[in-house]
Amino acid sequence: MKGLVLLVMLSLGSCAPVFASSTCYGITDSDSRRVCLAKAHSDASRCYAVQDGEKRAICFSEVGK
Repeated sequence: MKGLVLLVMLSLGSCAPVFASSTCYGITDSDSRRVCLAKAHSDASRCYAVQDGEKRAICFSEVGK
């Protein structure tokens, strides 16, 4: 349930990168997990691994390029 809540927060863009990266590993969707990890580590290079174009764009906009 925690992973689902985090996923919804990530999709809405309202989640600040104040969570531990360990939280991200509970997310089953690989692209959402990669976005979460990129935000948790403030590492935009992780966004390149996101397959879904829309999620990749969100990743870059939220993490910074």
